[in-house]
Amino acid sequence: MLVDGSYPNDIRVRKEAESLVENGKKVLVVCPATKNVLKNEVVNGVEIYRIGINYTIFKKGIFDVFESVFNINPFFYFGLKSVFKKYQIDFLHVHDLPLAGTGYLFKDKVKSLVLDLHENYPEALKTWFLWRKNSFIILKNKIFMNPNNWGKKERKYCEKYDKIICVVDEMKEKLIKKFKINSSKLIVVSNHEKKDFVLNFNNNTEQSLIDKDSFSITYVGGFGPHRGIDTAIKAMAIIVKDIPKAKLFLVGKGSVDVEKKLREITKESSVENSVHFAGYRPFKEVAAIMKQSNINIIPHKANEHTNNTIPHKLFQIMLSKSVLLVSSCRPLKRIVEKFEAGYVFEADNVIDFAKKVLVIFNSNIELKNKINNAYDAVLLKNENWDTESLKLLSLYNNLEK
Repeated sequence: MLVDGSYPNDIRVRKEAESLVENGKKVLVVCPATKNVLKNEVVNGVEIYRIGINYTIFKKGIFDVFESVFNINPFFYFGLKSVFKKYQIDFLHVHDLPLAGTGYLFKDKVKSLVLDLHENYPEALKTWFLWRKNSFIILKNKIFMNPNNWGKKERKYCEKYDKIICVVDEMKEKLIKKFKINSSKLIVVSNHEKKDFVLNFNNNTEQSLIDKDSFSITYVGGFGPHRGIDTAIKAMAIIVKDIPKAKLFLVGKGSVDVEKKLREITKESSVENSVHFAGYRPFKEVAAIMKQSNINIIPHKANEHTNNTIPHKLFQIMLSKSVLLVSSCRPLKRIVEKFEAGYVFEADNVIDFAKKVLVIFNSNIELKNKINNAYDAVLLKNENWDTESLKLLSLYNNLEK
């Protein structure tokens, strides 16, 4: 597996790699070496081969530009060359579109090439950088991270790779409709959570964020323009009129520009006393925060990026036995409505978000039913990684024949 990220920190890559190892496959993850990490180690049966030294965001930016222009990332190209000298590699599993060009250069050295698309990357480029202020970064992204150019790369490598893994059904449908990719080479392996993740909610970890007197509306995750956090912040001005004790807790971080923008929106909406920027919290505490929140939200904007991916935290919240409120992004809406597992508001609609919070505040029996439905969907109805990972295993079993 080739990944431009820290391993084992990348949840999707880790779950895939460990599941294959648990089923008798030998997996080598090739990733960058950051400061103060081992160059080689084995974690839960997965062998890790880290390339380079002290890989930084600045270095990544330089290599991203090179990749954009020449379809090759020299850092990963030479790293892979060293891997192929040392190991016998049968299958090269490339994580996400930016490394597709580099991985394809090794097509003659392996039996099959697999491209794992974590998201709709070209469309993501339209939203990720909307709130950036640095003129140099804006210019760099406009020239080198142009969505149209990356859309052409997406088509090119989806046609060239032997198998394409999509993260949701919507992404598979998009590739078939837009690029006429043969459905037989497409497989959906979604970001489901393991059933035993529920154990994180069964401990007695204390959390110091939410006080018992608050009606807590909690967002957990990264901050970005596409996350819809601004919708929740603006809605608080309406919500507190009917629920004075309501408070929005934002657990996580974003870039300096993103956090500055969200704080500006908070001030402009006059809800500084009702919005709490909590920053990063230890994971055990995050699980306790999820469990003890009155509402957990996933307020994503609805666009061609968010409509073609799905966050791990959807399934984590479903296991937490807390109330779930999601936007009308297609994958979120599809799963929540299919299992009657929570509430859905119209994406980017401040008024509808506020209305749904008031509905939840005034509900009782319906809440319990939806909470139980969400929990059962993961544990009893196969909306879990234990079942989803079988698709990945089947893919490699078939490639080995």
